[in-house]
Amino acid sequence: MRKYIHREISKNQEIDPMNAPDRTIFFKKHKPIPNENGLEQISKKSEFMKKDYGDFSDIFPESLLEFTDPKKFNKKINSIKNELEKEIEHYDIIHKQLLKKSESVKKAKESLLKRQKELNLHIEKKSHDFEIKNLQIIGKMSSKIAHDIRNPLTVLKVQVDLMKLRQKKDKDTLMSSSLSRMERTIFHFTDQIDDEMTFVKSPKLDLKIFNLKNLLKDSVNELIIPKDVILSVSSKNCRVKWDETKIRVILTNILQNAISAVGSKGNIILKSSESNSNVNILVRDSGPGIAEENLDRIFEPLFTTKKMGTGLASCKQIIQMHRGIITVKNKPTTFTIIIPKNPN
Repeated sequence: MRKYIHREISKNQEIDPMNAPDRTIFFKKHKPIPNENGLEQISKKSEFMKKDYGDFSDIFPESLLEFTDPKKFNKKINSIKNELEKEIEHYDIIHKQLLKKSESVKKAKESLLKRQKELNLHIEKKSHDFEIKNLQIIGKMSSKIAHDIRNPLTVLKVQVDLMKLRQKKDKDTLMSSSLSRMERTIFHFTDQIDDEMTFVKSPKLDLKIFNLKNLLKDSVNELIIPKDVILSVSSKNCRVKWDETKIRVILTNILQNAISAVGSKGNIILKSSESNSNVNILVRDSGPGIAEENLDRIFEPLFTTKKMGTGLASCKQIIQMHRGIITVKNKPTTFTIIIPKNPN
């Protein structure tokens, strides 16, 4: 910032020091008045000219002289340059250290990912081995169950058939209805046995084209539904290429679980819809829901509760064979099945 020397405008008119520009030197007829920077102000021009100020060092600050004196200016520039070079050198050292640390972190991350991948493979292998072991147990159990239950069921089925033949003559409506229910119950038990054996044997699919709406209707007709349980079916005509028998077993199983969940009174919804190349099937009930600790386990082999059989693991397997998925959620309990119209 420059320094200004301000002369008196006239003999009788002087500048007010309070309104004067910064660093103004005033010349007055009386004693010197110091300005705000502490510099002595000379009262007369003649006194200012006569006084020896040397190199103005007492008027101009040292910092300003450094920029007006070439030697001091160059010295100052070199000093700043040296400081900048030191800062750059220091920055380079820090930058190299950061790069080194970054490389170390990168290697550690790669090593961690590799270990995680190995651990996942190990867990997957152990899980697979455990599942195979469970399947072997299921195979033994299923064979024994099939042998112990099929024989009495066969006897019951024969007796029901004989009674139905006699009913054709008597035309007893109530008895005919009871016999039909007994027959459906026998079929249900037989299907449950076949369901367990299916999970163990993992048979091939028998894919055929059929109308899904008719399948849903037939699945509901096979059920024994309590009087105060309302089962609503919503479906449109939809042609699919699935294993009709196995899908019917799945739907019957899930619907039977829903009936057990709602008890003697409640609502069940069976609904199907199309989405691009897939078909969505939804089964929802108004029951109390599945315990949270069991929600992630209901599709495991051998897992069962009072209100669910052991067939959900088989259901999941059959759906996966159709390249589909099955999920379940609570509040309300909802099973969702998504299967391509044509798995091939």
